[in-house]
This record gives sequence, structure tokens and C-alpha cells, in this order.
Amino acid sequence: MQQRKTKRNNILIVIGTLLIFLSTSYLIFNHFNNERLKQSENDKIEEFFEVEEEEIEEIGEEPIEEKKEEKQEINYDYIAVLEIPKINLKRGLVSTDSKYNNVNYNIKIVDGSLMPYVRNGNLILAGHNGSAYISFFRNLYKLDINDSVYVYFDGIRYEYKIADIYDVDKTGTVNISRDKNRTTITLITCKKYSKDKQTVFIGYLNNKEPY
Repeated sequence: MQQRKTKRNNILIVIGTLLIFLSTSYLIFNHFNNERLKQSENDKIEEFFEVEEEEIEEIGEEPIEEKKEEKQEINYDYIAVLEIPKINLKRGLVSTDSKYNNVNYNIKIVDGSLMPYVRNGNLILAGHNGSAYISFFRNLYKLDINDSVYVYFDGIRYEYKIADIYDVDKTGTVNISRDKNRTTITLITCKKYSKDKQTVFIGYLNNKEPY
């Protein structure tokens, strides 16, 4: 009887040790995988700015065949970069016809959005809130009125200032309340600690300059 009890305890210890090992291995793998994804994202953003600089420098010059080939090899996907310094967010944006323009992959440019150069237009961006790697808007709740949001697009850095923050019911559509006589950026994500609310951040163009 005692031997059977001892054997059972030994089996439980082995199983417990194995579960701890597997859990620890998963956490370590997940951490390093997220770090790898972050580094890959940083590299793509750096490529975005390098490509933009090359295009600006080549304006008015005869195209060089060798440089054309180099650009084709880059196969660059980002059309813009969103930066919010207060929450340490810097993320590339893809075109609306890309399969990666989806909150399950990236920050989404919502259909009907207008890019920053359109006067009085509204660039609407949506992203997940949570603890997953794709939850790029997890810290939006930290934003306050007058915080800066930047969009880098076509050689211009557009600076917006947050002017309004409000919650709406999660119904599948969002009522955007803004001044239609001002160039706007709208950020949308799920409200923190809520399953049936979304938070909307409205920002208005404050400044723009070449970068």
C-alpha cells in the first residue's frame, strides 16, 4: 500500500514538473517570438523612411535603371506610419486593398477614410485593445486632450492634437462626432475593462512639415 502511494506521488511530481517545464518553455518562446516580430516591424518602418528619402531626393532627376531594380526588390508594403510618442507606439499602415489592412493583423485604415493631404478629410484607424501582440491600441486609454499623434505620409509629417475622447456602444458601427471643417484623425478601439463599449479619440491637424 505504501509503495503504491509512493509510486503515485512520484508520478504526480513528474507530471507537475513536466507541466511547469512546458509552461515556462511556452512563455519563453512567446516572449522571444514577440521580440522578433517587434524587431521585424522596426526594420520595416526604417525601410519606409529610407524609401521615402530616396524618392524625395530623386525628384527632378533622370531615373537610374539600377535604382529602379533595387526598389522593386524591396517589395515595400507600408504606405504610411502612425506614431504616438506618449504611448511609445510606432506602427506602419498598409493600403486599404491589402489583406493585412485588418485589425487581426495590423492597425486598420477604415473604409471611407481620407489620407492626411485631403483638406477637412478624416483618417479613421481601428485597432485591438488587449494583451495579444496584435493589440496595438492597448495603451490608447492613456491619451489625454492635447496629446500629439503623428502620421508620416508621402514625405510629410502630419501632427494632430487630441481634442475629444468619448465612448460609444459596440454595435458594429461607430458614430463619429467631429468638426467637418477641420482635417481629422479618428482612433477607435475597445474600451478598457469593458466588453460592450468602444472609445473614440478625435484629433485635429495642428501642423505639417517635411521629414
